[in-house]
Amino acid sequence: MFKAIYDFFSSVKLAIVLLLTLAVTSIVGTIIEQQQNPEKYLMEYGETTYKIMKFLGFTDVYHSWWYISLLTLLAINLIVCSIKRLPKIWKVAMEPRKTLPPGYEKSLRVSHSITLSAPAQAVKEKVIEALKQLKYKVEVAKETENEIHVFADKHVFARFGVYIVHLGVLVVLIGGLVTAIFGYRGYMNLAEGTASNLVSFFSGPKIIELPFYVKCNKFKIDFYPSGMPKAYISDLTIIENGKPVLRKTIEVNKPLKYRGIYFYQASYGQGEAFLRVRDTKGHEKLVGVAFGQPVKFGKGVYLRIVSLDGNTGTLGVELIENGKVQDATIRPFMFYRVPGTDKLFSVVDFKPVFYTGLQVSKDPGTWIVWVGSTILIVGLIVAFFVPHRRVWARIEKKGEEKTRLVIGGLTNKGTEGLAQDLEKVLGVLKSLYCQNTPKEDES
Repeated sequence: MFKAIYDFFSSVKLAIVLLLTLAVTSIVGTIIEQQQNPEKYLMEYGETTYKIMKFLGFTDVYHSWWYISLLTLLAINLIVCSIKRLPKIWKVAMEPRKTLPPGYEKSLRVSHSITLSAPAQAVKEKVIEALKQLKYKVEVAKETENEIHVFADKHVFARFGVYIVHLGVLVVLIGGLVTAIFGYRGYMNLAEGTASNLVSFFSGPKIIELPFYVKCNKFKIDFYPSGMPKAYISDLTIIENGKPVLRKTIEVNKPLKYRGIYFYQASYGQGEAFLRVRDTKGHEKLVGVAFGQPVKFGKGVYLRIVSLDGNTGTLGVELIENGKVQDATIRPFMFYRVPGTDKLFSVVDFKPVFYTGLQVSKDPGTWIVWVGSTILIVGLIVAFFVPHRRVWARIEKKGEEKTRLVIGGLTNKGTEGLAQDLEKVLGVLKSLYCQNTPKEDES
C-alpha cells in the first residue's frame, strides 16, 4: 500500500497532469474577474451561469479548496520526486571514480596522451598546478612506484542545479499557499471624516475586522469635460489604539501600506447615511457611514446600506449575521431592531456626497514568493549554464627522465569548455618539456 502511494506521488506523469490543470485553471482565473460583487457577475453572466461559476469556485479560483489542493499535491509530488532521485544524483556527484585505469580514457568525452621528457613527480606537480589555476579541486587519488593518478573536480554543485530549481518552485508554492489560506482581498467605502476597521470581501458576505482603523480625512475627485473621472485622491490616516500612527495621500497605483496590508485607490461612489444607534439602556450615538460600508452591531452582526430609492425614500439594506445575508428595505426616521442584538437604529439623514472606494489587500506570501523566485532563477542558471567538469590524469613512469601522461575528462554540458581546459594543461606541459613533440593520440 505504501509503495503504491509512494509510486503515485513520485510519478512524473502526475506532475505534468497537475501543472497542466493548474495552467488551465489559472487561465480561467484570468479570464473571469475574481472576487467581484455578485451583482456584476449577474449582469454579465446571468443567474444560472453565476450559480454554476460560484459552485465551481471560478469567482475566487485562487482561494478555492480545489486550487489549494492542487498546489499541495504538486508540492508533495515535487518533494517525493526529489527524494526518490536524490540518492542516484548524490552518488554520481559525491562518490566518483578517482583513478584512471588503462583503457578507461576511451570512455571519456575528451582524452589525450602524450610523452614528456621530464620526471613523473615534476609532471604531477605541473598538472596539479595547472588544474588549480583553472579553479579545479585537485587531489592525488593514487600513487605507486610506476603510476600516479590525479583527480580533479570543478563545480560539483552543478549536479544539484535541478534540486535548487525544485526548491525554488517549492518555496513559490508555499508562498502561494500562504497567500491562498491567510491572504484576502476586500474593500472599504469611506466618506470624508469617517473611519472604519471593517473590510468586506469581494467574493462573499465575509467581513473581517482590522486591528486598526482607517480614516478618510479628505477625498478629491477630478473629472474630464466629458464627465469621465480623471483622478481620485484620498487623504488617509491609520489610527491604532486611539492614536494616529500614519498619514498618506493615495491615488491609483500609489497605495498605502501598513502592517503588511495594502490600501489601493480603486473606485468611488456617492451616498453617506447617518444612523442613530440606540441600545436598551437608552444610550445613543450618531454614526456616519458610506453606502456599502458595514456597521457593526454585535458579534458577527453587521448592517450596511446598499441603495436609496429616490422616489419612495426607502433604503435597501443588508443584514449580515454569522456569514448569512438578509436583504430588507427600511424607511428613514423609523427605528428598527437589529436581530441578535440589543440595538435599534434609525436613518436620520443622508447626503449625496462622494466617498472613496478602497481595495484592501493582504498577501502574506509575497516575500516567500520573491525568495522562491530568486532561488528558482539561481537554480536555472546553475542547471543550464554551470558545467560540472571532471578530469582524470594517469602519469606513467617510463624511465628516470621520461613520462607518459594520459589525461581526459567528462562534463555534463559544454564539451568545448572541457576540451579548452585540457588544452591549457597540455599547453603548459608542452611548453616546458616537449616543445616539438606531438601528442601520441587524441580521442
